[in-house]
Amino acid sequence: MRARLRIVKIILAAAVLVASASLVTGCWNSRELNMLAIVTAMAIDKTDKDEYTLAFQVVMPGELSNSVKGGGGGAPFSVYTVKSKTLFEGIRKASKQVPRQLFFSHIQVVILGERLAQSGIEEIFDFFERSHEVRLTSMLLVARGATPEKLVSTLVPLAPIQAEALMGSAEFTTKLWSSSPAIGIDDAIRKLINPGVEPSISGLRLFGDDQDVSSKSNLEKTRPPYHLEITGVAMFREGKLVGWLDNNKARGYMFIINRISSTVMNLSCQDMLEGLALEVIKSKTKTDVSMQNGRVKVKINVMAEGNVSEVKCGVPLSDLEVLNKMEKEWGDAAIADMMGAIKSAQSLHADVFGFGEVLQRRHPKQWRKVQDQWKDKFTDAEVSITFQGQILRTGMRGKSLLEKP
Repeated sequence: MRARLRIVKIILAAAVLVASASLVTGCWNSRELNMLAIVTAMAIDKTDKDEYTLAFQVVMPGELSNSVKGGGGGAPFSVYTVKSKTLFEGIRKASKQVPRQLFFSHIQVVILGERLAQSGIEEIFDFFERSHEVRLTSMLLVARGATPEKLVSTLVPLAPIQAEALMGSAEFTTKLWSSSPAIGIDDAIRKLINPGVEPSISGLRLFGDDQDVSSKSNLEKTRPPYHLEITGVAMFREGKLVGWLDNNKARGYMFIINRISSTVMNLSCQDMLEGLALEVIKSKTKTDVSMQNGRVKVKINVMAEGNVSEVKCGVPLSDLEVLNKMEKEWGDAAIADMMGAIKSAQSLHADVFGFGEVLQRRHPKQWRKVQDQWKDKFTDAEVSITFQGQILRTGMRGKSLLEKP
């Protein structure tokens, strides 16, 4: 009995020590909220002197609260800019400007400059992987035209914090338009270290009058003089930006990587070149890659479903032959988009589709034979695409108003 009591006492004492230790270790490096500057977005670029230019978008809690309530006279965030040789140096160096310690656990967007992207992005990810604060799921974007510092400073309507607006725009662009992927830091790192695929990152462009994008007076206008738009797909080779996929090619890229959620494709309608709007509501892509006689063979099969959403001619949608013709045209257009994306990537030796990754996963022995020459093998790959599209519905109305009786 005494032995049991002794054991119980020892267990209780150990529990108390563990609990005390956990309380101590949980507090020794604590930071008070009123001493933190919460960073929601970050911009990184390089100068011609091979230095980093860093810009931090820091939330202004008081102004953010006023913005939500409909009052306040200041911007909901401030932007601080520094130059440094390393990212960590720049973060610490920013303490000369920011009266609080930068806190990165809530960062949502990282915008990379084109100069940095062209020189190589591999070196910047070492900091993100080592940091215990930065979330690797933070979205990556590449600035197009304007500097990333200007983009991260731009005030936009509907969302007081610009980073939240970009996240929302990326989400709905992917969901409703499917012309550019939402890429996180972790996804870019995975592609950088995998020899069978190259990174691809969506672009961010500023359209309109960009002279005074940080003025809050722009938000008081019914028609702001500018807007931010997520557009295009940046293609990388060995960590360096080598080209862009835009418009139909970007959509073709999304078809190939199986990231089409919903999009709109205009088809011909009798004598009108783009007189019918088809909404793609579902798409499934399967890709097979193999080696035959020393050459890469890529087979892509896409199965999609769509609805007729708008008709500008009197085409009889109840006619099965007419629907079959539409499905054929739809398939031809989708295949053209995909082949356009593939040819652009092949001309740059950039396998942003992950064909090498597919070969590595399904035929590892074949992959080991060609992995050192994959760039050349990918460029010379023979690609065949099949597309099976089915039009399911024609909306709330069967017969077009323009259809003659």
